[in-house]
Amino acid sequence: MSTDLSSPGSFGVFGGSKPWLPPPWSTSDDRVRGGSSRSSLSVLPNNCALFEGHLDIESLGGAGFASQYQHAPASANGGGIDSASDSVWDLREFEGLEVEVGAGDGKVYTLILRDEEPLDKRDDGRERAGVNWEAEFRVNENSEDSGKGKKVWVPWSALKATYRGRKKKDAGNFKPGEIRRIGFMMRSYFGTQHGDFRLELRTITAKKHPSEAAETALSGQE
Repeated sequence: MSTDLSSPGSFGVFGGSKPWLPPPWSTSDDRVRGGSSRSSLSVLPNNCALFEGHLDIESLGGAGFASQYQHAPASANGGGIDSASDSVWDLREFEGLEVEVGAGDGKVYTLILRDEEPLDKRDDGRERAGVNWEAEFRVNENSEDSGKGKKVWVPWSALKATYRGRKKKDAGNFKPGEIRRIGFMMRSYFGTQHGDFRLELRTITAKKHPSEAAETALSGQE
C-alpha cells in the first residue's frame, strides 16, 4: 500500500505515493567521455528504487562517474504552488530535501539538482553541459540493522554549484522554485572509489524542517 509523504510542511517528490517510475530515468555515465562505467535505476517491489552499476577508473586514468537523473514531470509543483512552467518542481516553500536510503555499500554518493537547462543541444545531438547543484552523503554498509535505513537532510544552503565537475563560483544562488531535474551520481574522487555500487533509495521529500534523526549532507565537491 502506498504512503502519501505529503503533509503540512512537506511534499513527497519520489517514493510512497509518488512512483519512481515511469518514466524511466536518464543515464549520464562517463562513456560520453570514453569511459566504461555504467549505471541504472530500477524499482523494487516495495516501491523503493535501486541505483546500481559499476564504476570503472581504468579507462580514464583514475577518473570516472556514473549517474541517473529524472526531469520534473508536468504538474510537479510542490504543495500546489503556482509556477511559470509545468516542468519544474517549485519547492521554494521548503528549506531542503530529505533523502531516505536503505541498504548501501559504505560509499559516498552525490545528489544533483538543476534549476536551469541548456536551451539547445550540441551538433552531435548530445545534451550540452549545464550547472549542477550538488551535495554529498555517505551510506551505511550492509549490516544486520541496514533495514532501518538512514535519512539525509539536504538544505538548499548545502548545495554547491559545479560545471563539468568543477566548482563554479559565479553561478549565483540556487533557485528552489525552478528545479528541473533531480539525480544521483557515483564518482571516483580520483580513484578512491571504484567497482560495483548499490544504493537503495526509499523516498525524497521536500520539507520545511528535517526529521530529528536525519543527518545533514556534506556540501558538494568538498
